Amino acid sequence: MTKTKNIKVQYSSRMSDSSGYYGSRYTAYPKIQMEGKWLQELGFNVGDQLKVEYKEGSIRITPIPKPVLMVAEPTADYCKTKRKCKAKA
Repeated sequence: MTKTKNIKVQYSSRMSDSSGYYGSRYTAYPKIQMEGKWLQELGFNVGDQLKVEYKEGSIRITPIPKPVLMVAEPTADYCKTKRKCKAKA
């Protein structure tokens, strides 16, 4: 089921290279900020990498899946060429 939330585009200011009105050197840029338990409930966790797809008037944010780490025992052939392998007790 699709749910909606209404949020407001905020601003973020950054220092610019040129002097502005009254010597101000900051420029305002749009910023979208989201937070809350609802993000975690949807699978967005602190530290996750995100993929952001965008086009005119639309933004889509999806978590980038974490790589699956596979661990395997060294094979006999591997141990013949590497001196670090130890015999199992």
